[in-house]
Amino acid sequence: MRLAYLDLIGGISGDMFLAALHGAGVPKEIFDETFARLPGKIYWQCEKVEVNGLKALRIKIDAYEKGSLPQKYHELISLVERLDFSESIKTQAKEILKIIFEAEAEAHGKPLEEIHLHELSAYDTLADIFGVLVGLDFLGIEGLFASEIPLGRAVIDTSHGKIPIPAPATINILKDLPVVGIPEEAETVTPTGAALLRVLVSNFGPLPSMVLEKIGVSTGTFIFKSRPNMLRFFLGKTENFEELICETLVEIETNIDDQSPEELAYVAEKILEAGALDVGFVPFYMKKGRPGIKFFILAKHNKVLSLTYLVLKETKTLGVRLKEVKRISCERQIEEVSTPWGKVRVKKAKFPCKDFKVEFEDLKNIAEQTNSSIKEIKRKIESYLSRKLT
Repeated sequence: MRLAYLDLIGGISGDMFLAALHGAGVPKEIFDETFARLPGKIYWQCEKVEVNGLKALRIKIDAYEKGSLPQKYHELISLVERLDFSESIKTQAKEILKIIFEAEAEAHGKPLEEIHLHELSAYDTLADIFGVLVGLDFLGIEGLFASEIPLGRAVIDTSHGKIPIPAPATINILKDLPVVGIPEEAETVTPTGAALLRVLVSNFGPLPSMVLEKIGVSTGTFIFKSRPNMLRFFLGKTENFEELICETLVEIETNIDDQSPEELAYVAEKILEAGALDVGFVPFYMKKGRPGIKFFILAKHNKVLSLTYLVLKETKTLGVRLKEVKRISCERQIEEVSTPWGKVRVKKAKFPCKDFKVEFEDLKNIAEQTNSSIKEIKRKIESYLSRKLT
């Protein structure tokens, strides 16, 4: 499995992402071909620069024909649908554009239809989005990971007056993602960079386990005092386990000895609905010999704060413990399958696990409808599916 990791030392923008991909092995011809399919006769320049004595790449994008590109959301989406790219890349591009426009609409308090990109930034944005998507596809990336997101802080002058940095649109896009403040008076993350992270990154945290193959290093235009203004793109693969998913997750844990099992079962249900990957209870003895419950939650980094808030709100605990854990799992998918007894949802695992599991609620409904015992209908459906699915 081919993996990549974005080390967001100085933040991220669309052109920084492009330059890092170029440094990691995406050839000039791929970007030339990609930009040739876009309107405006886009051209780009890549220069080698030094950042604190270290080499890095910087890309600048411009367009020969300005003024013909639609800037409003629905017009731009319509244009994207007509472009000569694969459907999967166009679908991702539309999702990224929608996130950017929705964030701008929320920041300005206006309907989506009234928001538009300025001429040059519209060309920039399209080139950044399609360049990154095509570059990741060229490298065969199946899992993209990233570090926490560094945010500078400043106030800048615009045509609308003074506004704070990070830009309100960027903050809207980054909701629920892990961020950290750094002592820099600069824009470290652009709206396009933020949208690319939200759509493309599957997990935020430390560098995942991989066999490292290449590293691409890029930089922006600002010079930072507290750190190098760099983005590093680590390219690698999982050795001998190409079908397995390797990820870093967070375990949220707390001890409870003064709440009823009924209430805790209700809380577990709400936490799963809120996006937890798993919830569990372990009985154990607490101080003064009281029987208690150790409450475990497994979650992705971008869900930790919202799930912790839910635990503190719904239980009597006053704090939680957080621990990063590594998880290796089989890829799985849920399919709806027709059987002689009715339709059921089936969770199927891929290689090397070839098991399947029928959704219990579907088994229960069929058992009630057919006046059968749950164990009898389970045996019949599993026997039928074992022949059909293998």
